[in-house]
Amino acid sequence: MLQLHGILPALVTPYGEDESLDVATLRILVRHLLPDVDGFLVNGTTADFPLLTHAERQEAIAAVAALVGGQQPVLAGTGAVATREVITLTREAREAGADAALIIAPYYLRPSPAGLERHFATIAAAMPDFPILLYNFPQLVGQPLPPDMVARLAAIPNIIGMKDTSGDLTYMLEVLEGVPSTFQVLVGRGTVFLPAMAVGAVGGILACANLIPAQWQEVYRAIRARDWETARAGQLRAQRVSRIVGSGGSLAVRAGLKLRGIPVGPPRQPLALEGAVREADLAVLSEALG
Repeated sequence: MLQLHGILPALVTPYGEDESLDVATLRILVRHLLPDVDGFLVNGTTADFPLLTHAERQEAIAAVAALVGGQQPVLAGTGAVATREVITLTREAREAGADAALIIAPYYLRPSPAGLERHFATIAAAMPDFPILLYNFPQLVGQPLPPDMVARLAAIPNIIGMKDTSGDLTYMLEVLEGVPSTFQVLVGRGTVFLPAMAVGAVGGILACANLIPAQWQEVYRAIRARDWETARAGQLRAQRVSRIVGSGGSLAVRAGLKLRGIPVGPPRQPLALEGAVREADLAVLSEALG
C-alpha cells in the first residue's frame, strides 16, 4: 500500500501570457520544492483543475512524475461532477504516471449520501489496483463527506486515505474514530496543521507549501521528534502565510511565487489577479518570503 507522510504541496498550474499551460515553469517549481517536500499533488484545487482539459491534466501529471522519477509519490486530482468522467480521468492519471488519485466530491450538484457513497465505491471498483484518497472540502462542494460514510468506504482496499480541508478538527477526530489505523488522513489547511498532526493526521497537502516548504518541513520534523516547542514556534511563524493562502487560494500562491522569483504567470479566465489579494496581505507575503 502507498504510504504517505509529511509535506505535499498542492501545486499551482503555471500559464504563459496567452493562458497556455507552461510545463517548463511547472518543472522549475517542482525542482525548487523537491528538496523540502515529501510528495506532490498535481491538478488539485490550487491548480484550478476545472479550468484544465483532460489532455492538460495528463501533461501536467506526466511532467511532474517524470521529474520526480519515483523518489516521492505524485498524487493527481481527478475530481469531476460525473462518476464516469472521474473514472476516465483517474485512468488517464495512472497512465500519465500518478501514484494515486485524490477525488473531491461532486460539486455544483449535491448528490444524496447514498449517491455520494456509490460515486466513490464505483470509482474504486473500476480501478481496484489503484490507490484512491477521498477529498473533503465542504466549503467548495456544499456538503461534507459524512464520517460514517468515510468509515464504510475505508473498508474498500484501494481507498487508502483522505484529505480533509474543512479545517474542522472535531470532524477529523470523528473520521479517525471510525476508520482503521492504516487509513491515512492528511490535512489540507496549514492553519490547523500542528493540531491535526497531534490528533492523528500523517501529513499535509498544503497550498501554502508552494511558498514556505522548508518552514512546514521544520514543523513536521519537530512533531515527529516530539519537539513541541519548535513545532509550536514553526506553526505560529507559518500562520500568516497560511491564512493569506487560505483566503486567496491559487491567486495568493501566484502572488507569493512571483515574490519568490518564480513567476507562474496569470491565472486562466475567468479568474483574475486584480483585487484578489489585498495590498496589506501582499506586504505580509513580501516580508515573510523576503
